[in-house]
Amino acid sequence: MTPNHSRCIHLLNPHSRLIAAFALAMFAALAATAQSRRVFVPGQRAVVFDERVSALRARPDVKAPLKQRMRRGRRVGVLGAAIGKDGAKFFRVAVSRNTRGWILSDAVVRPGVVADAEKLMTLIEQTEDEFTKARLAKLCADEFRPTKFAPTALIILARAAEGSAERLSRDAKRRASDGEPNAGMRKRNFMLNDVGLDRYNRIGVTFDYDEAADRIVYDGAAYHELLRRYPRSAEARAAQARLNQNR
Repeated sequence: MTPNHSRCIHLLNPHSRLIAAFALAMFAALAATAQSRRVFVPGQRAVVFDERVSALRARPDVKAPLKQRMRRGRRVGVLGAAIGKDGAKFFRVAVSRNTRGWILSDAVVRPGVVADAEKLMTLIEQTEDEFTKARLAKLCADEFRPTKFAPTALIILARAAEGSAERLSRDAKRRASDGEPNAGMRKRNFMLNDVGLDRYNRIGVTFDYDEAADRIVYDGAAYHELLRRYPRSAEARAAQARLNQNR
């Protein structure tokens, strides 16, 4: 906040000062977010998908100093490649304008590279945790849209979300009955604001509430996207059958 802004705020009454300070803080946060989105990362676009091996290191060596751990979904730019002493393949990547390092090639996928799509699909099929499976499937559907893997990924995403709904509903009901007053809030609003849905919401997977059954259900967005993007695929027929079943 600039000195001029601070002087102006102090001239207001306490209530107005609070509102003005909040507005300025929100403006600064939005400006910072917009600026961060414009940051250019050089190199061939790639996405981190396997957090187990996503260490960014100073050299192409699994024993080299760790610079940072890359989270799943992190966008990087591939600048080059090298083979480590033990034969492992590394990519030299740009994380930001000023941050560079080496990461195992097994940790990232490059959109448009069929071998990487196959690698990602193998991990998806081997993953048992429903949230992780949904997150990886969404990553595949988003990054490999022109390939044959995207429709399959959307089906997997939808089924993983459906599988999660029962547990999410059970946990939300348990938290709703913990004894805290709900001030007459509609059950739908209470259930769909449960903390258990937050991490799904962050990756773009959303749910709905079936009032008759009193439970959280998947809203079917991946099925609808599948029908819209790949209407002639075999997966589209399965998606339509599932939507018809849920009506």
